[in-house]
Amino acid sequence: MRYGLGVLFLLINITLNAQLSVENNFFTNGFNYHTEPDLNTAPPAVNKRERIIYVKDKIRYADHLFEAASFKIPLINDFNSMNELLSEGQLLDVPEEGNGYILQKLTYSRPVLNKDALAVLNEISDLFYEETSKKLSISSLTRTMQTQRKLSRVNSNAAIGESAHAYGAAFDISYSQYDNVRGRNYIYEKKVQQILDDLVTAGRIYYIKEKSQPCFHVTVRNQDLMFPDDYPVEDILNLIMGGAGDEDPDHH
Repeated sequence: MRYGLGVLFLLINITLNAQLSVENNFFTNGFNYHTEPDLNTAPPAVNKRERIIYVKDKIRYADHLFEAASFKIPLINDFNSMNELLSEGQLLDVPEEGNGYILQKLTYSRPVLNKDALAVLNEISDLFYEETSKKLSISSLTRTMQTQRKLSRVNSNAAIGESAHAYGAAFDISYSQYDNVRGRNYIYEKKVQQILDDLVTAGRIYYIKEKSQPCFHVTVRNQDLMFPDDYPVEDILNLIMGGAGDEDPDHH
């Protein structure tokens, strides 16, 4: 009984401390975020919230999935579901070639993304092209759960369960091919990574640098979420108590 009360008191104390930490815009155990002033400030009489840029020190694949699912596009099970989302305008077609990118031949994915992911893809590739005059090679976009399962049989990097790719919010950028020419270039690779790092700092994306498959897996974050209010409290407590799980960061 005494042990049970002790555990209960510990849980209550953790919860209160977590809430206080959130209110003070500082979270221990790897959480780090800051406020960004709203430039379109309303009159003083109106109490508008500031946007909070929320960036974790240790990003897990669960964070990729949380952001991908937060766009409210359901997990895409098959191509019929994908076609419905396209007809409803929730997914958009991705042109075969943009100002700063070229799509590789796609086997397990289709050239569609949600509007936020497509905008970020264009932003990254345009920045890269402006600085290098080279086009990025995009190796994967939106998959269905059916194609994800097929891919997991031949690619050890592919997640067996849910994938951010199956929400229309993720894409892969090859770092072994530029302008449709194969060949690793460490200067270009570093440039891509710097662009991605800047977007992580700005709270715009999460990314994973794959090793067995030379690509950057990019998951676009939902800019309509307001942290910490929109972040599930149970997930925060789970992280504090060490139950976060250590998914292999290479699996997507």
